[in-house]
Amino acid sequence: MRAGFLDPRGPKVWRTIPYVLPTFALLFAVFGPVSGLPAVMLGLSAFGIFNVLGLLDLRQRSPRMAELECGPGYIDIKKAGSRNQRIHARDITGATTARTSTGVLLTLQHQKREHPITLELADDAMGEKVRHALGIGHGGFGVIAWRTRGEASQRSAIVGRILAAATAFITIGATLGISTEAGAVAGFLLAVIGIIGAILGLAGLSSSLTEPSVVMGADGLRLKTPRGWFALPYEAIHHVEDHTKSLFFVVPEPYRSVIVEQVRPWMGGPSESERRMMVSQITAAAQRARGMGPQKNDVSGRIDVLRRNGESPRDWLVRLDMAGQMLSAGSGYRGNSLDVEDLWAILEDPEAEADLRAAAARVLRHSPVPETRVRIDAALAAVRDESTSRRLRIAIRDDLDGASQELAYLDATERQPSARMQVDPYGRPIPGR
Repeated sequence: MRAGFLDPRGPKVWRTIPYVLPTFALLFAVFGPVSGLPAVMLGLSAFGIFNVLGLLDLRQRSPRMAELECGPGYIDIKKAGSRNQRIHARDITGATTARTSTGVLLTLQHQKREHPITLELADDAMGEKVRHALGIGHGGFGVIAWRTRGEASQRSAIVGRILAAATAFITIGATLGISTEAGAVAGFLLAVIGIIGAILGLAGLSSSLTEPSVVMGADGLRLKTPRGWFALPYEAIHHVEDHTKSLFFVVPEPYRSVIVEQVRPWMGGPSESERRMMVSQITAAAQRARGMGPQKNDVSGRIDVLRRNGESPRDWLVRLDMAGQMLSAGSGYRGNSLDVEDLWAILEDPEAEADLRAAAARVLRHSPVPETRVRIDAALAAVRDESTSRRLRIAIRDDLDGASQELAYLDATERQPSARMQVDPYGRPIPGR
C-alpha cells in the first residue's frame, strides 16, 4: 500500500554519507602520495566542502509517497529513496493518531530519531494495519516530542562553518587567481579564523540537538515557553494556531494563551509539513479529551470467564486448555459462548491486560485453522513489553509442566520489588535511584 512518509533526519547512515568523500580527500591530501601545492589545494577544497555540507539543510521537509509493507512486528518503507528502512515495533517509544480531511496521520517516536516520523495514510483501514503490525493500541502510547527552538550552540556552529569554509575558499581563490605567495599570505592571516570556525562547526556536529519544546504525553502537553515549562491538559486546549515563528495555544483564563517559539528549519526548527502534522495531532488529542472521535470497542468483559482469579499457574492453564478444546469443538464453556473474534481482539490489543492476552493466546492455540499459529506469532512479534512478551510465550507452550513452572517463576519475579523507571521528555527510560 502507498502512503506519505516523513522522516525529517532519516537513518544516521544517510546523514554521514555526504561527509565521507571530503573526509577521504582531506586524509589523502595529508597522508597520500601527493605533495606540494596540489596537496594543499586538495586539502583546502576538502576542508571547505566539508563545512559547506554542514550548512546545507539536508532534512526532509515534506512527505514523499512510499510503499508500505506490514509484517509481524515491523513495517518496511520502500521506494522512499534515502528514507528506505524497516521500522520495528520494539523501536517505537510513542505513537499518536489524528484524523484529517485527507485521511489518517500516524506519528511515531523512534528511539533512534530526534524528530518524530509521520505516516499519511488514506483511511482507517490502512491505519489499523500499520498499528497492528507495530503493536499500537487504539489510544496510542508513550511520548511524542517536537523540537521547535534553536540553541546557541547551533547558531555558533553555523557561524563557525561559514568562517571555516570562507577561509578555505578565500585562500584557494588568492592562490589560483593571484599567486602562490598571495595564497600563502591569505592562509596565514586567516588560519586562526579557520581553526576557530572548524572547532565551532565540529562542536555543533558532535553536540546533541536542543531539548524538545512540545511534548505530548498521556496526560497532556508539556510546553517550553519563554517563561519556562508549562503543563497543559488536553481538555484545556481550545485552539492551536501556527504563526510560523511561534505556536499559539488558546487556553482558558487566567492564562488565555500560551506561546511556544519556533525557528526556521535550517536552524533546527520544524518544516511547514511538520508544523501542520504537529497541530493536527494536538488538535485531535484535545478533541479526544472532550469525548469526540471514534470510541474503542472493548470486548474484555465478554471473556472475563478466562481470568485467572488467584488460581495456580497449572490449574489456570489446564482450565484454558479445556476452554480451547471445547471452543474448537463448537461447544460453549460454563454457560458462556466464547467468540473467536473476541479472543483475537484481546490478543492483538496492546492495551489489554497481559493475563487476558495470555489467556486468549492459550485458548486460540487449540484452533484447527492452519493460519492460527502464524497469526499468534505475529501478535507476539508486535509486543514491546518484555514481561508481557514472556507471559504470552509461556502461555502458548505445548509442555504444560514447563509452562506452569515458568509462569510460577515469572509471578515470583514480578512480585519482587524492583527499581522504578521514569521516562524523560524523549520517551527514553531513566532508572530511578
